[in-house]
Amino acid sequence: MSGRSQENIVGRAMAGRRCLLALLLLLAAFGPVRAAPLDSALDLVTGNDFAPFTGADVPEGGLLTEIVRRAFDEVGLRYGVRFMPWRRGYDGVLAGRFLGTFPYARTPDRAMEMLFSDPLLEVRQLVHLSTHSGMVFRSPEDFRGRTVCAPGGYALPRESPADLAACVRMVASGRVDAFVIDEFTGRSAVAKAMAGDEIRVASLPYARAGQHLILSRSLPEAAAILVAFNAGLRKLKDGGAFEEILRRHLSAAP
Repeated sequence: MSGRSQENIVGRAMAGRRCLLALLLLLAAFGPVRAAPLDSALDLVTGNDFAPFTGADVPEGGLLTEIVRRAFDEVGLRYGVRFMPWRRGYDGVLAGRFLGTFPYARTPDRAMEMLFSDPLLEVRQLVHLSTHSGMVFRSPEDFRGRTVCAPGGYALPRESPADLAACVRMVASGRVDAFVIDEFTGRSAVAKAMAGDEIRVASLPYARAGQHLILSRSLPEAAAILVAFNAGLRKLKDGGAFEEILRRHLSAAP
């Protein structure tokens, strides 16, 4: 087959995808979304060490992995999910190697590169402190002069190891003062590291943050995909399935 023939086939396939996504956009705007499955060579990606939300070793790939899959199911879209290091997944989405990634909190830098879905879930971000440190947290100003640990890819980079487990060990040993993570993931990570006697949680939360599915702004159909996804997420919540998923995963969490 000639190169030109291959280009024509690819072009027709992409045009078909764009037409279907345009139809989904209209359906999402004017009523319930019903669509035929859309095959895609691009997968969604997420990372490990973020229980109960995502992880290859967590049931259903984690709470938010199940929510993302089910929301796409609601509008007849099917995408695979791969697990890989967070930075590699984010960079792969940005470069167009993967369709999208999750869950990510919105930051100004990310908003310049990515489009964000409606929040999958809103969580409290808590400050986890070393019992070996005298640090008291009342506001972000208290981080001045302190060393705060955030794994690569997280939204609060100071001391940046490869994963959350390393942050837990560093805080537990007193090497750094604190790490910030949502209450569920923090509890799970501390329990897994058996570091409950070495880590305390500040009484005031750091912030509340939405967790999102994100797609690269360079992807032509990204906006239409997110409109369809948001419609599926609304259906999941309105139909009661969302609460069932939350109860099932959070009741099993440490």
